[in-house]
Amino acid sequence: MKQYKFIQMKYSILNGYISTNKKYKKLGHREIINDMAEQGWSFVGQLPVASNNNSVTLYDLVFEKDE
Repeated sequence: MKQYKFIQMKYSILNGYISTNKKYKKLGHREIINDMAEQGWSFVGQLPVASNNNSVTLYDLVFEKDE
């Protein structure tokens, strides 16, 4: 059976940067993917969660691993 983990990313259009939840506050998506891989998680993909003016403003990074 697979176990899944979702990390929410927020894209700030005004400042032009990507931020995450509090645990990963200063990390970008590449650092998070590498960090999760070190913990045994595999990156599956990303899912848009919210948009504004045809731009994705919130999305989840999706990871999986065997239980």
